[in-house]
Amino acid sequence: MKSVVKKELCVSCGCCIKVCPKDAIEVKDGIYAHINQDLCIGCGKCVTECPASIIEGEYSKRDNKVRFKKWYDYLWIFSIAYFALGFFNIIFAWLGMICFILPLLFAIFKGNKAFCNRYCDRGQLLGLIGGRLGLSRKRSPPKWMYSKYFRYGFLIFFFAMFFVMLWNTYLVFAGTKSLSQAVTVLWTFNVPWSLAYHGNIIAPWVSQYAFGFYSVMLTSTILGLLTMLLFKPRSWCVYCPMGTMTQAICKVKSMRKNKFQ
Repeated sequence: MKSVVKKELCVSCGCCIKVCPKDAIEVKDGIYAHINQDLCIGCGKCVTECPASIIEGEYSKRDNKVRFKKWYDYLWIFSIAYFALGFFNIIFAWLGMICFILPLLFAIFKGNKAFCNRYCDRGQLLGLIGGRLGLSRKRSPPKWMYSKYFRYGFLIFFFAMFFVMLWNTYLVFAGTKSLSQAVTVLWTFNVPWSLAYHGNIIAPWVSQYAFGFYSVMLTSTILGLLTMLLFKPRSWCVYCPMGTMTQAICKVKSMRKNKFQ
């Protein structure tokens, strides 16, 4: 029995690509996964790996552990290094901008989600902890989690919180607010983080942005770990704001491309 993707529900995360033993899967136009039926052997690895459980086919009981093959399969180390460095010096939080800028560049200029499909360090880390280390329940997430309403609703909420962070940075820049040496977890709890602040060598607004961005990265990682524990290892990919936004960009580019053909 060959595997089939429910295209209208696919979040184009690319998790299925990594486990396919025949390289029979590609993400079409950065929108949905496509399985080459001529290459598919019906092993079912993509069925068990898909975080949204929207690939149908034979269920495989074979070993589905993550197999590292290329240099970019070890980018999960970046996530660990990022949080470790930010713990001791908050300025390193600016490195997280890489995870914001690169996905957008791929989507805007290449029209694909190569970052999500290959280079996402956080997705790799969740896959490693939940899959290889076996800390995930490996259950399918509820349907509402990968519905368009929830995904785009969460995207709007996430960026609303992001703009609040930018506003606080502006207030510090304008001198109307003092630097807050704290990390906000889950947009609610302020955790003192003064250990990571090392004086006024750098402008206060630069440090304020770093505290805010570290809060965003830490909060999203905590959410990813929670969904990893409850459901499949990379269930975070189902509603990841960057994944949702880049897929939307790819859809627009694909529509424009088809329109002018």
